[in-house]
Amino acid sequence: QTIKQNLRARHVQIEAQMDPADKDVARRKRMIYRSKQRGWLEADILMGSWAVEYVPTLSHAQLDEYETILNEETIDIFNYITGKDALPERLQNLALMKDLQAYALRSKVFDPIRYAEIKKTSNLT
Repeated sequence: QTIKQNLRARHVQIEAQMDPADKDVARRKRMIYRSKQRGWLEADILMGSWAVEYVPTLSHAQLDEYETILNEETIDIFNYITGKDALPERLQNLALMKDLQAYALRSKVFDPIRYAEIKKTSNLT
């Protein structure tokens, strides 16, 4: 087995032994991290700021929806959220995608002053 496979197996073993509440907290933290670390600053700011604000209070069903969105390619997510590209069928019925799109419009993340403010308050500096 590779090192990656060994680490993954160990992670699965540890997670299986976790208390459900701790597992939920770890999942939310992991999703916030993944939202902030997309590898493209604009996407990091857009998704990271949304995740910091909303992921802590999402229901389990909403977390599942958000995970589906997070599993998309970064450029695709950004283009879907900002409306540059049409949503593929698999994402069209996700309420959270509509929430993300509304957030992108409402938060004005592309205004230079607001951009800097969001970057700082979402710990993306």
